[in-house]
Amino acid sequence: MATIATPARSVFETSPEKLRPFLHSLAGRVSGGANWMVRKKTVCDLLLGLDAFFALPAEERRALMGAGDDAASHGSRDGTGPEDFRNVLPLYVGAILEGLKEEAVTQPEQAAIYMLSIHPEHQMAAEEWMLADPRNGKAVRRMMRSDRRYRQLMERMADHWKKTRAGQGSSETASSPR
Repeated sequence: MATIATPARSVFETSPEKLRPFLHSLAGRVSGGANWMVRKKTVCDLLLGLDAFFALPAEERRALMGAGDDAASHGSRDGTGPEDFRNVLPLYVGAILEGLKEEAVTQPEQAAIYMLSIHPEHQMAAEEWMLADPRNGKAVRRMMRSDRRYRQLMERMADHWKKTRAGQGSSETASSPR
């Protein structure tokens, strides 16, 4: 069991007012899961659906959301929706996990999702749990290899982590998923 520290900065406090109800709805949908196997599937499905939405041209997103809606243009300032999605995915995961208000990481599926969060506190809790027992880390790696949805999210995030690592230098890369 690894204790989850409260994030220093809340996604809900720092996000635009118009985005907050959407973030709360994501957290609400995930919290309905009976266990972390169900929650992981729900998180992955939600985020892959958002990725597909952000991959649409800006005009199509605006049409789906309603003309002039800021949320439709949130994912793309320069027409590169998928790239922007990779930049905001950790924010969405962080918001979902904040909404769950969990106190400890105790399962491989949970640790895998916590590693995707924007919050270093979430990433450190996942890493601490995986390092506490070699079987924990092995279970997370096995789940990452075998779960199709999670693997798709990892592929979409590869560029984000490469940029993060380059910006942090080699001394702080331990908390980034591999």
